Amino acid sequence: MKKIMLSAAIMACSFMFAQQITLEHTFPISENVDVFPNGNDIIFVAKGNGNTINIYNSSYVLVKTVNVPIPSGYIFEFYPSSDTNFQVTKHIFNNDDKLEFVVSAKILTNQQPSRKLYIVNEDGTIIKDFTTNPNTSWTGDFNIFHNNASNTNKIIITNVDNNDNLFREVYTLPSTTLSVNEIQSKGKQLSAFPIPANKVLNIINPSNGSSTVTIYDMTGKQVINKSFGSMDHQVSVNVESLPKGSYFYKIGEASSKFIKN
Repeated sequence: MKKIMLSAAIMACSFMFAQQITLEHTFPISENVDVFPNGNDIIFVAKGNGNTINIYNSSYVLVKTVNVPIPSGYIFEFYPSSDTNFQVTKHIFNNDDKLEFVVSAKILTNQQPSRKLYIVNEDGTIIKDFTTNPNTSWTGDFNIFHNNASNTNKIIITNVDNNDNLFREVYTLPSTTLSVNEIQSKGKQLSAFPIPANKVLNIINPSNGSSTVTIYDMTGKQVINKSFGSMDHQVSVNVESLPKGSYFYKIGEASSKFIKN
C-alpha cells in the first residue's frame, strides 16, 4: 500500500510540474534565433531569407525585416548569438536609438577580400565598412572594450593581408554615456577572440575584481590557470597544447565557452 501511495504521489508531483512548463512559441525551422535586451524589454533576432535580418518583439511578432546591402557575388553571413555580446547592440556605433548589427559577407571565388565585416543599423544603412584596405584579404574576429585610461570606446578587429599575414586594427568608437554604459554592461560577460582558437586565446578583462583566468575541459577538469593584472585590458592565454575540442574559461563568477582547433 505504501508503495502504491508513493507512486501516486510521484505521479501527481510530476503532473503538477509538467503543467508549469508549456511550449509558448516555435520559430521557423530555417531561423537561427537568439534573444537580446532592448531597453526594459527583449527582442528576438534571426537571419532571414537572403540578405535580411528579422526582428521579433517579446510577443513573437515580426516587427521589422532589415535588408542588408551586400556586394554582388558575396554571401551574407549573420549568426546572432548572445554569447558574442556585441552582435546586436544600441548606442555603441552610433548616437541614435537604432539597433546595430555586426554582419559579414564572404565570397567563394578567388576574389579579394574573401570576407568583409560591416556594421549596419536597423534601417539597413551601413554605419561602417571595416574592409576597405586593398591589402586586406580577410576580416573576421572583433571585440569591443572601454579604455578607462582615455575614457574611450574602441573595437579591435582581426585581419589577414594578401600575403596571409595576420594583423589587427583598433578603431575609436563614439564615447557617450549611453555607449559606455552599454559596453560596460556587456563587458560583465566574458568574451574572447579568435574563436575558434589555434594558438592563443585573447580574453577581454571583465574587470569584475578577479585576476585569474581558469580554463576547464568539458568534464570540468582544470587544464589552464593564469594570473593577470587588474589593469590589463586583455589576457592572452597560450592554448596551443590543448587537444581540439570545446572548453570553458572563467574569470571570477563569469564564464564562457570557446573552441580549440
